Amino acid sequence: MVDWLKAAYPAAIKIKSDAVYIANKPTAENPVKTAQDNYQVFTKLVKAKKFDAEKVTELKVEELKAGTGAVVAESDIIEANYTGWNAKGIIFDTTKRTADSAATPIEFPLSDVIPGWTKGLAGKKVGGIYKLTIPVDLAYGETPPTKDSAGPLQFVIEIVAKK
Repeated sequence: MVDWLKAAYPAAIKIKSDAVYIANKPTAENPVKTAQDNYQVFTKLVKAKKFDAEKVTELKVEELKAGTGAVVAESDIIEANYTGWNAKGIIFDTTKRTADSAATPIEFPLSDVIPGWTKGLAGKKVGGIYKLTIPVDLAYGETPPTKDSAGPLQFVIEIVAKK
């Protein structure tokens, strides 16, 4: 490579990358997209929104829709739809991945999830939809799997079936 070309090459790369950044720079009309931007709450009964993390000191369970099926015990395996978000209102996990997709329930032992789910859903009925507000000690504690799942959390959960 010619000496002048060697010297100009890093500057050309810098200019090109800056132009790409400027062309794709986030704005109010074109915000940065993340995986969570497409996540949806699976039910219209509640929306993911910000909440005051300091006020979440104990488990709170709200019944959004009464269930009519079997009562769930802590030792049961259940199938559920859910959406979870943090105090900033950021959805970090859901069974409804996009606005156009249907929610896809997952199956799990109620004893193998965070304590807030185990305690909050035991005694509830299949077919019910519940909103759980979970303090950090009953959520993921001091070692959350992701930064978005840190701190107190809220979930809306539909118990679809008991196995």
